[in-house]
Amino acid sequence: MTDSLQRQAQSLQETSPEKYGLLKAYHESVREALDVCSRNYPSTKQLSENIPDSGMTPQMVGNLLALLVEFKIIGIFSERNNSNRYDLTHYDRNRMDTLSHILQHVTASS
Repeated sequence: MTDSLQRQAQSLQETSPEKYGLLKAYHESVREALDVCSRNYPSTKQLSENIPDSGMTPQMVGNLLALLVEFKIIGIFSERNNSNRYDLTHYDRNRMDTLSHILQHVTASS
């Protein structure tokens, strides 16, 4: 699992450094929002409400959640042009822990 996530993170860093930087900077805030969310199928806006005032816009949160779907950490329940709903019933905390470790390790060695 670690190798797969590491390859995905490295690929993201190479192909989309802006998204990678966003993920690296804010993954802990989004993780906290996921951990305290009491809804099974929250929208981006509902998850944003669980993030302390960090200067993150709903668009940034949406981009981060889309990345977590790509990394198979959360699922998507319904995809709409105005508000996606995310499936947290299969939120993979271990995979999120692994991604967090990878991002912190890369940060430390950069």
